[in-house]
Amino acid sequence: MQRKLVILSVLIGLLAAVPAEAVKVYRTQSEGLSDVKVYETSSEGLADCLIYVTSSEGLASGDAKWYFESSEGLADVKIYFTSSEGLADKKIYFTKSEGLAKCDVDWKGYKKSNAGYLARSLDALQFPTDGLMRNLVLPDLDRRLVVIAR
Repeated sequence: MQRKLVILSVLIGLLAAVPAEAVKVYRTQSEGLSDVKVYETSSEGLADCLIYVTSSEGLASGDAKWYFESSEGLADVKIYFTSSEGLADKKIYFTKSEGLAKCDVDWKGYKKSNAGYLARSLDALQFPTDGLMRNLVLPDLDRRLVVIAR
């Protein structure tokens, strides 16, 4: 029975596998317009990702092989290269060997959208109103808790 489950899970995994698409990167000149800030390290050991840059979109695949896009609208992610390691979201090292490229970062997941901005702004508004509503409905709750605690 256990062997059947293993075979079934492997088959489902193979069927669900999606070929990795190229990460099309646009290099921004403005930190505010970027989706993610990266710092280019001088050592492979210090980097979160080893990135190989291809000359063609068709040659790029996965999150470790990038293709630099000249058009911001066609890019999957907009990256700002910062000169400060502490301000970076991720540290990368550019490798000259395609076989050494590796990365676990979902670069497309960093893509900013208006929906994300809207959700964050609405979340920020909910917390103060929750406290206000609690005080309106249960005005003496804080005082009662202090009395019970004594």
